[in-house]
Amino acid sequence: MREILPVWGELAGFHADLDPAFTPSPQWPREYGAYLRALIGRDDAMAVIARDAGQIIGYAIGRVTALPPFFEHRFRGYIHDVYVRDAYRRQGIGRRMVEEILEWLRGRGVNLVELTVAANNDAVRFWERLGFTTYMHQMKLELRE
Repeated sequence: MREILPVWGELAGFHADLDPAFTPSPQWPREYGAYLRALIGRDDAMAVIARDAGQIIGYAIGRVTALPPFFEHRFRGYIHDVYVRDAYRRQGIGRRMVEEILEWLRGRGVNLVELTVAANNDAVRFWERLGFTTYMHQMKLELRE
């Protein structure tokens, strides 16, 4: 999993350019590495890795989340950290990784899948082509001292 760190670093830099709210901490390699290690072996998480000549060119992570029992669709899928390196984009790699996660979620009885994507990220069209629709708007307010 350590091989994913440089790829996540690219993703984090891309997001930080979209909005400073996404800026990773200076300790991100250690912290993200710990996060990945915690996911390994869990029944409620899945990582898909795309390789070319042994090098990681993309990855995606999916999870099953549980809401309180007063929701009808209590168990939901959540997709995050989908990333394909620039040179490999528009070849269907991202789509195949997401489809693999969706199939894994279906196998766990999940029928509602969520994700977040920055409003100014061109990837919004990617998700729409996969059938995702906007049903919530996430908003922020920066409090200044």
